[in-house]
Amino acid sequence: MTDELDKAGQPEAESKKPPEPRRPGGKQKRGPNKWLLRIFRGYDANKRRIYYSEIFHGGSRDADKRLTELHNRHKAGLPLKFSAKTFKDFFDKWIDDIDDGERRECTVERYRQVGRTILIPAFGKMALADITDAAITRLYKTMRTRKPPYSQATIRMAHVVLSALLNAAEAEDLLLRNPMHKIRAGKKAPKQPKPDPVAMTAEESQRFLDAASSTAYGFMFNLAFFLGARPCEWLGLKWADVDWEGKRITNQRSLKWRHGADWYTTNPKTAKSIRTIALTETLTKGLHEHRRRQLEARLKAGASWEDHDFIFANEAGEPFRFESMRRLYKGILAAAKLPGKFMLKTSRHSCASALINEPDVPLKAISARLGHASIRTTADIYGVVDDERGRQVSERIGQLFGIGKK
Repeated sequence: MTDELDKAGQPEAESKKPPEPRRPGGKQKRGPNKWLLRIFRGYDANKRRIYYSEIFHGGSRDADKRLTELHNRHKAGLPLKFSAKTFKDFFDKWIDDIDDGERRECTVERYRQVGRTILIPAFGKMALADITDAAITRLYKTMRTRKPPYSQATIRMAHVVLSALLNAAEAEDLLLRNPMHKIRAGKKAPKQPKPDPVAMTAEESQRFLDAASSTAYGFMFNLAFFLGARPCEWLGLKWADVDWEGKRITNQRSLKWRHGADWYTTNPKTAKSIRTIALTETLTKGLHEHRRRQLEARLKAGASWEDHDFIFANEAGEPFRFESMRRLYKGILAAAKLPGKFMLKTSRHSCASALINEPDVPLKAISARLGHASIRTTADIYGVVDDERGRQVSERIGQLFGIGKK
């Protein structure tokens, strides 16, 4: 028994097969740099062909690349059309996802600040898929050319945050193409060059500390210069860190402030940042005197005192804000007739520079005092050689090689 033929002379069973597609899709020019892209996706219940269509804006070669991407995604079973999730919506989700306890809280807060002040104003209402490499490049250019311009460090941070966010969107299949991949090395936000640390000379340090001694904060700055600690470290010191009998003090936390008015403490920058430093008799006595004055202030404050155990605290027992410390620091600089280029962290640089220029102090001991991961960091970053030491080195080289002798 054989199959019956249809009118075309073919077996009846074969006539019921769906027709072969004329073509899997293609592109049609619809205007200058405007293309209609079509991908064949199969048949509906009535055996009619189904196509995915989209309008692409760009050159012919870019349109071909986009068409190839669509073909590949269709073969892989991936979606061809994405939901129009805005940049702001995804940023809010992404920032919550990375705040998982593994990253330092201050890092997440910095990312959130960059998004709120720079990225969301630029891209917030745009769909993720609409953000192009050209738009990103324009943002970097605007940041560099505005008045006043953003610092290179801020531009670099914006690039880091944007890269991480768009990589996450790509991993969640919310982007067909990550625009960061098309930003060539020359277009990327420039890396922030490591600035040379600005250190005071011994004479300038003495002038600063003399001026500070006439304020209520003289001992605080004496200890800051002595320890060579980061401001977030010496402002985070607590009385529990003091070994009164052994005359030592331990740096083991950093004070941080959130965008609002909340403060918190966290572990230091590296494991070696936790270090114990021996105190001199003078500084031990100064701590006793400072403790006595703080207890008097606590009695005066009464129930309004918040006992957080900080060595340096305001009239209510709360830690000092960095902004108030910077204003105080600038005032002391002016009183000492020192230039305004010196910053709160200059005490750390000055300590490191002074010790490195002392030939009898081992570099390893200096590195340990500063809490660096290696002595290379100490030598490369904080080794500021003053003019006098440089002249001594030059004279010594001349002597060794007999330069100038007849």
